[in-house]
Amino acid sequence: MTKIPEEILDETLEAETAGDLTRRTFLKMLMGASAVVSTLTFAPLANFFIAPPPKENKNRKKIANVNDLPEGSTMIFFYPGEESSDRNFLTHLSSEYLEEAQEEGTGQFITDGFVAFNTVCPHLQCPLEFPDDDVFICPCHGGFFSIIDGTVLGGPSPRPLPAIRLEIDKASGDIYAAEIIGKIGYGRDV
Repeated sequence: MTKIPEEILDETLEAETAGDLTRRTFLKMLMGASAVVSTLTFAPLANFFIAPPPKENKNRKKIANVNDLPEGSTMIFFYPGEESSDRNFLTHLSSEYLEEAQEEGTGQFITDGFVAFNTVCPHLQCPLEFPDDDVFICPCHGGFFSIIDGTVLGGPSPRPLPAIRLEIDKASGDIYAAEIIGKIGYGRDV
């Protein structure tokens, strides 16, 4: 093995300490920069696997408790605001309606036996009346809608009623309106 003369070794040490850019220093900086750049490309992947905590729904509003509404009854609530167009029906469906929804596959808006719809008719935006038997009725032009899924059962309405997505707190029994599916006065896409 060849021995490096002390003068060359001293020159190398002096150059590194004096702040001059040597090949070794340049390679160290290049390796460090490449490590940083390669790590940054995996940041989105890490974000995918380490999901952020769920955000609280700011539009969520407590509307009732499961004990407030006996089976087969309906109540009025306002969501998202307090305007007349924000008037909605919350219905606690009877077991026969739940069975019907399950058989027909129309229970996509039912949450633990409860369902909610906006009360503005998509035809000409008239307010609906309280449910009569198993339908919501528009008094203006005779339209009527299913109490189970808000679909048009008859009349001139072009679209079903906007649905309200419900969330129920199992511990307290509180019922929350979380989101409107569709546009008030215009219904929802079928």
